[in-house]
Amino acid sequence: MTTEGGDPPCWSHLLDDIRDDIVDRHDIERLVRNFYRDAAMDDLLGPVFEAAQVNWNAHIATLVDFWAWQLLGEAGYEGQPLRAHEPVHQRTPLSHEHYDRWVALFCSTVDESFEGPVAEIAKGRGRKMAAAMERLMGGVSAGGGDAAEPIWRRG
Repeated sequence: MTTEGGDPPCWSHLLDDIRDDIVDRHDIERLVRNFYRDAAMDDLLGPVFEAAQVNWNAHIATLVDFWAWQLLGEAGYEGQPLRAHEPVHQRTPLSHEHYDRWVALFCSTVDESFEGPVAEIAKGRGRKMAAAMERLMGGVSAGGGDAAEPIWRRG
């Protein structure tokens, strides 16, 4: 028998990288809170949120409803997300760099906590939302060939 010390091997560090897919409102709330915490503190995006004087409690609730609609098909979101950002753009003009940073931060936030088909859909919808918003704020219409993804509502 050897007397060399040490504990038996610990495999728990391997479990730290296990990520599940987005499956419910709890997951969406975690995603939204993590993303907007980081976005509000970001060097490029933070000043936009500060200038907009965001009411975070109300905004987070609205965003959870929006993403639950987008990813889970849950009813409850009422609004026009692209038009809702026009006052922000008028106050603090958004550049291509803002949209690129938003997408990069959003996708990395998804990847940090989630993995699976719904997580991939979330990143795709985030990219499409940013592109559509950039077009709208820039006064450019989408081409007629742009594909629209159906949103399936749960019955």
